[in-house]
Amino acid sequence: MGINLFKIRCTPMNKLHFILCFLVGCFGAFAQIETGMWRLHTATMRAIDIAKDDEFVYTAYENGLMKYHLDSKEKTLLNKMNGLSDILLSSIYYDSIDQELYIGYINGNIDKVTRNRVINIPAIKLSAISGSKKINRFYRFGNTMYAATDFGIVLVNPLKNEIKDTYYPTNGMEPIVDLTIKDQQILALTPTKLYIGSLGNVMLPSEQGWIIDPRVPSLTNASYASMEKVNEDVYILQKSAGYGNDTVLKLLPTEFEYFDYYSVGLEIINLSQHANQLDVLADGALLTYDNGGILVESALAFYLGIFFRPNQMVVLENGEKWIADEFTGPIRVIGGYSYEKVSYPGPPRNDFFAMDWNKGKLAIASGRLEFKSPGFLRHGYYLFQDENWSYNDNTTLSQWQGIDIHDFIDISVNPKNPEEVAVSTYSAFPLSIINTANNSCEVYDQSNSMIQQSLAGNGWSLASDVSYDTKGNLWVLNGWSDRPLVVKRTDDTWQAFDCGAAARNKYTTRMVIDKDQNLWFATETNGLFGYMYGESIDNTGDDLYINLTSGDYSGALPSDNVTALAVDLDGELWIGTDAGFAVLYNTTNSFTAGAGDYNAQRIKVRFEGNVEYVLGSSHITDIEVDGGNRKWMATNGAGLVLLSSDGSEIIKQFTKENSELISNNIYDLKMNQETGELFIITDMGLVSYRSDASQDDSDYSSTKVFPNPVRPGYEGLITIQGIRYDSDVKVTDVAGNLIFKTTSNGGTATWDGKRVDGSRVESGVYLIWTATNQGTSRKVGKVVVIK
Repeated sequence: MGINLFKIRCTPMNKLHFILCFLVGCFGAFAQIETGMWRLHTATMRAIDIAKDDEFVYTAYENGLMKYHLDSKEKTLLNKMNGLSDILLSSIYYDSIDQELYIGYINGNIDKVTRNRVINIPAIKLSAISGSKKINRFYRFGNTMYAATDFGIVLVNPLKNEIKDTYYPTNGMEPIVDLTIKDQQILALTPTKLYIGSLGNVMLPSEQGWIIDPRVPSLTNASYASMEKVNEDVYILQKSAGYGNDTVLKLLPTEFEYFDYYSVGLEIINLSQHANQLDVLADGALLTYDNGGILVESALAFYLGIFFRPNQMVVLENGEKWIADEFTGPIRVIGGYSYEKVSYPGPPRNDFFAMDWNKGKLAIASGRLEFKSPGFLRHGYYLFQDENWSYNDNTTLSQWQGIDIHDFIDISVNPKNPEEVAVSTYSAFPLSIINTANNSCEVYDQSNSMIQQSLAGNGWSLASDVSYDTKGNLWVLNGWSDRPLVVKRTDDTWQAFDCGAAARNKYTTRMVIDKDQNLWFATETNGLFGYMYGESIDNTGDDLYINLTSGDYSGALPSDNVTALAVDLDGELWIGTDAGFAVLYNTTNSFTAGAGDYNAQRIKVRFEGNVEYVLGSSHITDIEVDGGNRKWMATNGAGLVLLSSDGSEIIKQFTKENSELISNNIYDLKMNQETGELFIITDMGLVSYRSDASQDDSDYSSTKVFPNPVRPGYEGLITIQGIRYDSDVKVTDVAGNLIFKTTSNGGTATWDGKRVDGSRVESGVYLIWTATNQGTSRKVGKVVVIK
């Protein structure tokens, strides 16, 4: 028998005031955040569920919830940053009895949203149950809320917000995908069977309290997906492995019959109901039937002019249908011939893998590699610029339609032409160069480039990294080939480079170009390779290459699995591995150094009388250098660490336990150097944090002070941005009295609104002065403080 969750109590959360849009995420929340603040970038094109009450329609996204007011049309976004207790949603349900919205999560967590607060019921999440705890569906019956989960059925007391009991029809061996109650019997649907248990049976917590319903056949080559009770009739959706072969079963007293009043070849997604009628939700079709199988309502993609895949549907009193669409978010269907997309700003999907930033444009590749194999994701790439999101995939970019392109794993913005973006894949078409101005692209494979196919013989090419150099040449890291380094010159000619026998046919990961334009790329098993192409790219006669490994005289890396590379403002190469990090201080001279003279150095500190390596053997997944030359270290399992410029001091460490970071497992980092906002890809999604550092502005052309004015009750940092690197900053009153002083991180300095002695300043106007260590002072701004 499984673990019983009887009477594990909930914990209350902070109150939410939905009318204050800036607290709960209205459109204004997408403005740039204050220094020291976080934001979660909720993916808003895939709606997984939908619910309604008399005033609102609620749409569940993968990592957030939109609340749409039917009269005012105001949209409010809730997520982990502003009230919800968790990240990845799996189901929502509006309880019309108590007028509360239930939110289920993939990890078993439950939130209950009332008018002015969110109550968290974490018992399932915190339980010691092994395996998946996903909440699949809620069902209210009497004084109990039932939750169908991947391990069983959990009974929630909605008045006390506690778990009453847990039932295990399958002893946790199969998920309960749906449930209903009829004639004092609980019907629990799994992917292969229907179980029945009598209400009041004291044996329900064990599998002995359940029987397999003989009316429903057990499945092996298909699966049951949902169940709906309409009046007293029960319908079950049976999904087939083949597209368009799904069926609906109607339960009779002793058997079942096929409810096949719809056309053949229908790909059915879900079942729902309204006005005591059955809704069949299918690809491009919303079909409503009475109990006799008569089609009484329909909405078809052909007549609406939009294709949709409805994960769920609700119907308003006026007959409007609202669907949670797989591709575009919520759609309002008006009659059978009109629709409205109810969109909210955000990235399209919660799939993020690698990023690049240049000149105000953040570009994100959405693919994934698992254990060196493709995930076959085809979601393309995303752009974030001026607080707006855009995207392209094989449905929007004509050059990608009809070709086998998938798993976009790296991306680069051309610094010479920011409208040009290169994206690489592990597929039959490893490279695309996109013109974002006219939404067109050139696609490259082995037939029109020097990128080679993988020696694995699968017909794909591994372009694990792409990077533009300062001249606009595009470099491609071509893994699992005998010439792993390929360049597309600005004149559209190609060249491939032999980097030595040790670099051939290796699984490559990361690449970086240092200040002397040397190329450095990482492998999983053979350490780090460097390539110096001498006077010109064309002439390989003076080229040099080097291989750094974990050997004592060949690099002294912490591990041969190199996972992160970054070049800092001093030209030093920071090397992350799965067992710590090291620094190569003189990259160019290492190409001609003797054995043991080009070793990378590990940074040591004394701690409690012992000498230790900074960050020890932490698995470093990425390194980003900010405008103050500090190092942001992403890790697998330990969150995000900020090191001083020389790496000897841990300035901050962010984890999901002590900050708004949503996961301690980080894939990639990229900083908007103009604003200091650090974008962080985790295994749970994309978040960002506005740091207190940015690139400098030597002529002060972009200097700004914010917030300004500082209004009553503001407790955050006042930021001075767009100043010289490493400037001394002083704040004085109008009489010239010193209030505060600090030193900038790159082009940013912050002031907490206090005097040097720690007391808060009074209302008034304060002047801000900066100076380099060698220069004279200069007034760069003023700020008004209102108490």
